[in-house]
Amino acid sequence: MELNQIWHCPRPELAKRYLALLQAGPVVSTTVFAPRRTGKTVFLRKDLTPAADAAGFTVAYVDLWQTRLNPGIAIVRGLEEALTPRTLAQKALHKLHEPVKKVKASGSAGEKGAIEVELGDAKKEATELALRIEELVVKLVSKKKLLLLVDEAQELARNKENELMAMALRTAITKNSDKLRVVFTGSSRTQLANVFSNSTAPLFSVGAAVQEFPLLGRELVEFVAKKFQVASGRTLDVAAGWTAFQEFHQQPEPFLSVVVAMLMDPSLTLERAVATEKAEQDKEENHEGTWASLDAMQRQLLLLFVNDPHAKPFGKAALAKLAKALGVPSLAPSDVQYSLNNLKSKTIISKAPGGVHTFESAAFERWVRTLAPVNP
Repeated sequence: MELNQIWHCPRPELAKRYLALLQAGPVVSTTVFAPRRTGKTVFLRKDLTPAADAAGFTVAYVDLWQTRLNPGIAIVRGLEEALTPRTLAQKALHKLHEPVKKVKASGSAGEKGAIEVELGDAKKEATELALRIEELVVKLVSKKKLLLLVDEAQELARNKENELMAMALRTAITKNSDKLRVVFTGSSRTQLANVFSNSTAPLFSVGAAVQEFPLLGRELVEFVAKKFQVASGRTLDVAAGWTAFQEFHQQPEPFLSVVVAMLMDPSLTLERAVATEKAEQDKEENHEGTWASLDAMQRQLLLLFVNDPHAKPFGKAALAKLAKALGVPSLAPSDVQYSLNNLKSKTIISKAPGGVHTFESAAFERWVRTLAPVNP
């Protein structure tokens, strides 16, 4: 179990706001964005699910990150788990229809297990999955309202087969809009746009406007400081902890790893624990490898945005700066556009509301800012 599930900082008011939005009437679904490791999944499972359950919903949770090449399997499994009765007495009286043929799954319910599909005819298999999704949704909404939580929804635009699953969801949402509500989450703005925002996207208009997920703030540090006091008898300075949490771009998991390291080793200072966690994060995400894979123009664009996210890469000043850094007389906007598109396709950079260019990975942004060579 992940640390942010063990030391979970409850967010009941945020859960109420999402439910109020979905129950207001016209809004059938909503889409929220936040970088990975910022607490989206834990919020869905630990806050929104129990709140929705108390409000009379059946809740189905789908994690598309675990089956990126075939999200239809994850959707079917999530819906089947929601349909399966929870108590032994109910299970004795209930029989599910046969699941999709040739599906193998490992990992218990609620955990991220490995799922594989034996594909004979890929198109036929995708069609069967799409029909199964529609069938399961109809079964669920015939009992009571359904809240479908689709985590890492950007995977629905990865390939044509995945887009077919997106279309199956679109059909299910359209046909059952009176009793079905959906929350999509994603960790890539660029890829989410390919699912929801572009006019040719498979779920265009269904996911409504992509909203920013409210990150945990100082309240998490105060919550953890109390837990730390109880567990160790020592004090965790909240102000210093808040600074450390901000250094991790308000990602709970690395911050909690720092606190656990201090619990295990009383001699470890907050500063040393933070430095160690940053080094581990950089190694795990292979920032050096990512940097090495980029060409000179792409690197210069990253250095431009890390120093000024509001920089206009096609403006005269930026073009002159980039040309000087690359040692060429001049650059055309088309030269920059090509490299910028490559950075977006590699999910390194995305364009946030207001025209701000942001890094998809907060840890890589920190690495570029502090460790990348000044003259690549």
